[in-house]
Amino acid sequence: MLKALREDGTPLQLLPRLSKEVLKKEKEVGRFYCPECKEKVIMKIGTQRIEHFAHEAGSQCVESYERESMYHLNGKQQLYHWLETQRLQPRLELYYEKLKQRPDLSIKYAAKEHAIEYQCSTIPPELMSKRTNTYFKNNINCIWILGGSGIKRKAEQKVTLSKFDYLFLNKNLAGNWYIPYYCSVSKQFIFLMDIIPIASKKALTKLTIYPLQRFSFQQLLSPNGSSSIHTEDWRNEVRAQKLGIAINGKYYPKFLTELYNHALNISLLPPFIGLPIYNAPIIETSPLIWQTYLFIDQLLHKKANDLITFSEVYRSFMHRIQKDQIKLRYLPLIHNTSPTLPLAEYLRLLVKLEVLEGVNLNTFRLRRGIELPNHVVEGQRLEDQLYKDFQHVLFQHK
Repeated sequence: MLKALREDGTPLQLLPRLSKEVLKKEKEVGRFYCPECKEKVIMKIGTQRIEHFAHEAGSQCVESYERESMYHLNGKQQLYHWLETQRLQPRLELYYEKLKQRPDLSIKYAAKEHAIEYQCSTIPPELMSKRTNTYFKNNINCIWILGGSGIKRKAEQKVTLSKFDYLFLNKNLAGNWYIPYYCSVSKQFIFLMDIIPIASKKALTKLTIYPLQRFSFQQLLSPNGSSSIHTEDWRNEVRAQKLGIAINGKYYPKFLTELYNHALNISLLPPFIGLPIYNAPIIETSPLIWQTYLFIDQLLHKKANDLITFSEVYRSFMHRIQKDQIKLRYLPLIHNTSPTLPLAEYLRLLVKLEVLEGVNLNTFRLRRGIELPNHVVEGQRLEDQLYKDFQHVLFQHK
């Protein structure tokens, strides 16, 4: 905490930073209290960490559960000065009495109140959701920024994202998915842009980095995205996932049983199964698996010119959810997380790939009989052909 109340109720704010002599005099004069729970807090004046207030051991205050690290305190200080340099008059740890909440920073911008939460530790999803909903219900825009040290990068365009990370997934004005981070060591904003999940915890993304002083609050409200990923990266990940399922079958018993019951081989599926779509983050289950279920339920036994409807697709999808074969992702910052979005997008993609033909908004016709590869070489040929002929469709659609 960088703000507390004196015994007379007046606030003492540690930003801008005060001299140690001034702080020692303040400490000698009287006690300090938490603005939220009104419990006594201790002013810490050391040589290793920035000056701050801390609850006493055994405190029941919600704030005391999130012990602020040096990384977090430094980041909060840097973001405060960053807003100051833009003449936005930031308020440090302002306690909203009506909401019973206190964000790290808050400002008024473009006639709207904005609360900024710099989150460097894991908190329960229920707490994050409660805080967010409380802000929104009171017409306060909540901006969550994760600590940059939490990014788990596995390759140039691949990251591991936990369920906690996905709580902070957002969309910019153009509809691009992103998660914002700030690193208080490098003093940089880091954005995971255009996130497309490969599996429940793996995703392809583009890391976009901005030095703190070359980035504005306006940009933070809606960071730019590019809406594209590399074809080969996606193909390699899908191939690796198929191999992983085949080798580690004990982790996918329901899925492999379904394949077996329909005489399907994970290595010999049509190439239009396991394709990237931009609304895929709504579904926690990997695109390879949920698109395979859709294929089994709606396409496998169809003949050329047979019809399928979106209503049928949606019902079979929801049935898979009820059977716990498909899971949706909890995204508290996204207002519309209906599975109709990725389902409709996937069907539109199949139309562009000439697998289906649109009859009307709700009805589709299978253009030709389903062609299943007989061996891996043939499967590779079909995949090469699809990605070559339709690359512009696969990676530039929304």
